[in-house]
Amino acid sequence: MTAPLSLLYVDDDPDIRTIVEMALGLDPSFTVRAVASGSDAVALLGDGEWRPDVLLLDVMMPEMDGLATLAALRALPGMADTPVLFMTAKGREADVAQYLAHGAAGVILKPFDPLQLSAEIRALVGRP
Repeated sequence: MTAPLSLLYVDDDPDIRTIVEMALGLDPSFTVRAVASGSDAVALLGDGEWRPDVLLLDVMMPEMDGLATLAALRALPGMADTPVLFMTAKGREADVAQYLAHGAAGVILKPFDPLQLSAEIRALVGRP
């Protein structure tokens, strides 16, 4: 059995955070922490005590959007190579290309299938 995949999910929508946490909580190969903003993510990871295996970032958030959050997290020690996935309703080809150009390993489009979310994340980050 593979070690659990630790994931930090950042989304300002409490309902979607709950759905993601519940969906991934059904899969024993995931451990999930979720926060409501980019600044909360920076605060959580800023002390260096915990590092997730994967970042899952909402794109459209107030104050710090997903791209700004990614830039701030990448500046933290030990976070430069952490795989990142964006979750968004903005799925036009140009939008997806922009996320990939910023180093995303993939994009998950909203609305997403909660029952397929863990498999989709594992596939995008190359973990069976």
